[in-house]
Amino acid sequence: MMGFEFANYCNSYLQKHGLATRTISKIDSNPAKSKHLETATTKLFDQEIDFCNLRTEIYTEDSRIPSEVTFGTPSEDAYRRDTTINSLFYNINTETVEDFTNQGLSDLSLGLIRTPLAPYETFRDDPLRVLRCIRFASRFGFDMVPELLEAAKDESIKDALVNKISKERIGTEIDKMLSGPSPLLSLQLIHQCGLYSTVFEAPTILSSPPDDASQAVRAAGVVQWLLLDQCNLSSLSPNTISTTSSSSSSSVRNTATKDEKRILYLGATLLPYLSVMSEFKKRPIPAVQLVLRDSLKSTNHDVNTISTLYRGIPLLQQAVKQLDEQQTISRSDLGMMIRDIGSLWQTCLKLSLVHDLLSTLTNVTWDRSETLDANLNASATVIVDRYQRLLTLAYQYNIQDAHSWKPMMDGKKTTQLLGLKPGPVVQQLLKVMMIWQLEHPEGTLDECATMMKSYWDEKKQQQS
Repeated sequence: MMGFEFANYCNSYLQKHGLATRTISKIDSNPAKSKHLETATTKLFDQEIDFCNLRTEIYTEDSRIPSEVTFGTPSEDAYRRDTTINSLFYNINTETVEDFTNQGLSDLSLGLIRTPLAPYETFRDDPLRVLRCIRFASRFGFDMVPELLEAAKDESIKDALVNKISKERIGTEIDKMLSGPSPLLSLQLIHQCGLYSTVFEAPTILSSPPDDASQAVRAAGVVQWLLLDQCNLSSLSPNTISTTSSSSSSSVRNTATKDEKRILYLGATLLPYLSVMSEFKKRPIPAVQLVLRDSLKSTNHDVNTISTLYRGIPLLQQAVKQLDEQQTISRSDLGMMIRDIGSLWQTCLKLSLVHDLLSTLTNVTWDRSETLDANLNASATVIVDRYQRLLTLAYQYNIQDAHSWKPMMDGKKTTQLLGLKPGPVVQQLLKVMMIWQLEHPEGTLDECATMMKSYWDEKKQQQS
């Protein structure tokens, strides 16, 4: 019986017993898109349920797409699964869990990730299962059994992962890991299996080699340390507490959204490529853009986001250094920097802090950051305080949203005011206007117009 037919029987049963039913959606098989099985989906008692028949699969050497999918027995279906804990069945007649591999229940109890068949055979048939095993291990905090780890390290499995699996599927698995509960553990396992350069494959042309993959793991450890629940205001220095406790400020130790957390981990994961350039259509381009685009098939939004963050890291690190040395940074300088980086500037500040912690405290094993001793925690907090000062200053200046501000006059009114024709000079004039607005938060439109006329008259005198 196919899934759609069985789902209809379920709805008929519910109707006979006066229970609510939901619409059944049928997803046809589509071998061209690696979907060899008809599936039906619906909701039972507000739980999303998929219906499909038991099956067995036969693979060829050069593809993860099964060459043949047929009806199978429960045992055959269980053994074709990626992990033993994902091969358990619930018998609705006997109301018992059936474990056809005889390992699923014990592995679930012991917290182990194991493949039903020999891992090398399982991974050879479908190399994506390597990443799925890593994802499940990190999601549940389980251990991967030694033979599975060894099979994942095999060069032929790595080659198969590159040649048999689409980059979109790899990117999807990585995104689920970074959005999951334990991104750090995911990266630790990827590194332990020697898969970093396989998954985050470097472009052919590089200005310099990327940093070692261990840097990505350490960077993820820094993010985890930075965002640990126990690392709240009580762990900061008294000076920082006094400036961050106000509701009008913010903290570099907090992340506002789930998406920001994912972006911080993605940015940390790719930090080995931070200063590396590549080439696209004979023009220089940050290598990280090609890694995201070609190795993970990331969305344009993610490519643009990480590119913006990496461009902003040196800017914000220089601002922090200036604040250290001069004890201040002008409202206009900081405001224009915020405008340059855009709405991501606070996320960028956090990633800049991550990079600074990673680069400064080189003796810290950040991938086990929960075990940092008091002295190292204190050293790290000193660095955190430096970045917190810059963030607090932006709020004190009330320029945290400066990236969304508009000039008092648009380009058309500016050219009319100065008797100019539209052209490249307009952008420079609008920049001058915005700097003035930042320096004169109480300034009026008339005062701004007077300043612009004076500026342009002086400019013409210098050119004559």
